[in-house]
Amino acid sequence: MSSSFDFGKLFGRGDPSKKTDAVLKYNERRFYQMATFYGFTLATYIASKIAYRGVIKRRYNPTFYQHNHVPPKFSFYKDAMVAVTHASLLATTSLGMLASGAFWYFDISSLKEFTYRMKIFLGGYDAEKALKAMPEDEETKQITDSLDSILNGNLLDAFDDRETKEDSASSK
Repeated sequence: MSSSFDFGKLFGRGDPSKKTDAVLKYNERRFYQMATFYGFTLATYIASKIAYRGVIKRRYNPTFYQHNHVPPKFSFYKDAMVAVTHASLLATTSLGMLASGAFWYFDISSLKEFTYRMKIFLGGYDAEKALKAMPEDEETKQITDSLDSILNGNLLDAFDDRETKEDSASSK
């Protein structure tokens, strides 16, 4: 009995050697998205436990012979610092969990892919094509020429072109 039990076959997975490279790449991509989401979920859980422990620590439970109307001594600065720290930790991890979950749902793996999809969703490509098709007016052309000459290192040429064009326009 040298063969072992194959759990992959039990769960409906096929032989990985029969999968194409595209399928393996897609599975790796989805696993990375899932791992990022679960990592942020775990971080959010840990942050919530830390915040809960901080709240419980502040609770005043008097013993049998202590008064229940006398609060213990505390520091406003320390309490404010702890509250801001806990709130920031919870907000950051929750936002990370929300973003990674949305990225996992919409199959987005990088910030570059996110910007690409948002540009398509908001109609950026159509607007960009329409903007490129529009004719360029004289003032815009002058400004772009000046900026190009500044970026190329010809600082004096940028200002000379503008002055000569203004002089020729005023002499007409």
